[in-house]
Amino acid sequence: MTTFTTPPACPFADPERLFADLEAARQLDDPPQSETFGGARVFTAYDDIVAALHDPETFSSQPTVGTVPSPWREQFEGRVPSRGTLIGVDNPDHDRLRSSVNTFFMPRRLARFEPWIREEAHRLVDRFAESGEADLKTAFALPLPLRVISHIVGIDAERGEWVGEALGFFMGPRDIHHPGTPDEKAAKLLDLHDHLRELMQLRRVDRRDDLISHIWDQRDSGAVEMTDFEMLSMFPGLMLAGHETSSNLICVALSHFLADPDLYARVQHDDASRTRALEEIFRFESAITGMKRLVTRDTQLGGMPLQAGDEVFLAYAAGSRDPSRFTHPERIDVERTGESPHLGFGQGVHACLGAPLARLLLRIELGVLHERLPDLRVAVPAQELRHTVVSEGRGLVSLPLAWTPTTPPARTSRSSTDTATPESVPVIVSGRRDVVRGVVELTLTAVAGDLPAWRPGAHIDLELPGGMVRQYSLTGDASDGAYRVAVLREDAGRGGSRAVHDGVAVGDRLRIRGPRNHFAPQPAPFSLFLAGGIGITPLLPMAAEAEAAGLPWRLLYLGRSRETMAYADDLQNRYGANVYLWPSAERGRYDIDDVWRRLPAGGRVYACGPEELLLALEESARRAGRSDSVVVERFAPRALSPLPDRPFDVELRRSGITVNVAAGESTLDAVNRAGANVLSTCREGTCGTCEVRVLAGIPEHRDSVLGLEDRLAGDTMMTCVSRCVGEKLVLDL
Repeated sequence: MTTFTTPPACPFADPERLFADLEAARQLDDPPQSETFGGARVFTAYDDIVAALHDPETFSSQPTVGTVPSPWREQFEGRVPSRGTLIGVDNPDHDRLRSSVNTFFMPRRLARFEPWIREEAHRLVDRFAESGEADLKTAFALPLPLRVISHIVGIDAERGEWVGEALGFFMGPRDIHHPGTPDEKAAKLLDLHDHLRELMQLRRVDRRDDLISHIWDQRDSGAVEMTDFEMLSMFPGLMLAGHETSSNLICVALSHFLADPDLYARVQHDDASRTRALEEIFRFESAITGMKRLVTRDTQLGGMPLQAGDEVFLAYAAGSRDPSRFTHPERIDVERTGESPHLGFGQGVHACLGAPLARLLLRIELGVLHERLPDLRVAVPAQELRHTVVSEGRGLVSLPLAWTPTTPPARTSRSSTDTATPESVPVIVSGRRDVVRGVVELTLTAVAGDLPAWRPGAHIDLELPGGMVRQYSLTGDASDGAYRVAVLREDAGRGGSRAVHDGVAVGDRLRIRGPRNHFAPQPAPFSLFLAGGIGITPLLPMAAEAEAAGLPWRLLYLGRSRETMAYADDLQNRYGANVYLWPSAERGRYDIDDVWRRLPAGGRVYACGPEELLLALEESARRAGRSDSVVVERFAPRALSPLPDRPFDVELRRSGITVNVAAGESTLDAVNRAGANVLSTCREGTCGTCEVRVLAGIPEHRDSVLGLEDRLAGDTMMTCVSRCVGEKLVLDL
């Protein structure tokens, strides 16, 4: 067995030798232990690290967040959550809490902050552009991320420096840029948490475009259950990681890019080149050295036996330089494609939540610095640059830069960028009636003016007393100026239907958002409207529209008993033989395959009802080769992974290439094998990085990022986990 020999210093203690030490460790038969990482065994192989990251039940994240020592632990009791960051929380709490923020950090949704971030970057550069020299770390790399993450959470960006001083408590001696004793920083940390509590209460009733408001929206909609104290815990850890890693990354990136003028010119050609170059820096020298994990049960990793209670350090930085996975990993290759995904932001359920924000911020920073600072160069020899002490994070102590001085342009005063959540419309409940036992219909009219026009298939968000928000399909006549919704009482549900049945009366004032429509019928030679139970509601106006237009159609209405099938008598009286009722109590279970034996060629099926019915219909359509004939409206997102993995084709529309996705292969790997270069981080459908537009076909969503609206629309998919309901998808690649 190879023996691990080192200089007198502890392995990995010298930040300037870190990568050499990690590479030496890779040559050993057994992973070495290191006091630098708390006595944990250091794993450096890419495959070992990925295996552990995707097995959180065996490799717990519990040790990634240390315990606050006395006397501060007692001071923080009840005011500062002890597990104040998601990265140290295991399931089931992790997935529940992370679901409250996943959609906020999707790349396409963060894009709305780009103009604001760019303006902030320019204003910071204005302060030092005329001097011709500065330490980028203190002048730009630290203050900008602090302002950005503060603004995004919902704190005034002008308080960014104060936020940094408060969060410096968690960094301990590593915080070399914010003055103050531990007691002084602890006092500011308590003030920060008190301020966040106040903002939480303000945003509970006055929503803005910030993370605090977003989480309230998720809580009010019933999408996530969490306490106020759990909600408070979401912000400080995110803010700490969000500014520290970003400030380190921009300095490290520029130190490498500026060392070669030709490389810097290639990097700064356009936003696409910046994006590619940053991905290579995240691989080559990311801001995260690695993370500790606690072994929860006897196991093996990389062939080494581990016992419950052991601690391991997963060295992301080493994994991203593993020569078994990356060609010439010791080189910076900004054109690198087609290899394994780097580990710069981790992988698995604990993949960096803020990775999309970091990518956006760094791309903007590179662009602004290139635009504003001509002849940019490192002002000291490369050997004089020093890295911070070895820890989970990695960065430069400082980055002195020089450039040709420039005069800042005149700028107008900044206007507020805060915006309210999507505008809701006040309505009055002008009618209420019991349709059948357990189903109540509400008629809603505008308090002032007219309600927005709508088409069959549309639905609205109904804001109920107590803050709940529920989605209901519009039923009735689209031309009568009022909205009608029918609500089935579900005593075992999340409370929305009970609130309608027990608490909403004629004369009450409510608010609505919308309407929105992902279910509008399209012209077809024949339309079959298939309803299950309360799923009849969006199909009523569809049938009325088809009848008025003289189009061929039928309605198949499935229910338990005729007495519980809302609108059944009205439908038969109005449309006669066009309506086919099937109460299972009288006729037994309907043979769903019969749909395809009767549906004319070119006909389409519009279906709404319980998930069991919709899954059965989709599977039946697949067997019959008619998947493209089915359009469904769901009450909730499709159940996770209900269909077996099976091969399907993906057409990359822009490149004209069609690839086959094998049963055991991800869509992401298949399209990247064909040269699509889709970015990814978690590879478990939790971060939203690998989202692409779907141009045709029906995606089978298996992610935990997309909300109900996006899933129902089917316009995008997370390629790392999601697949295809039918035989083919067409993607905007």
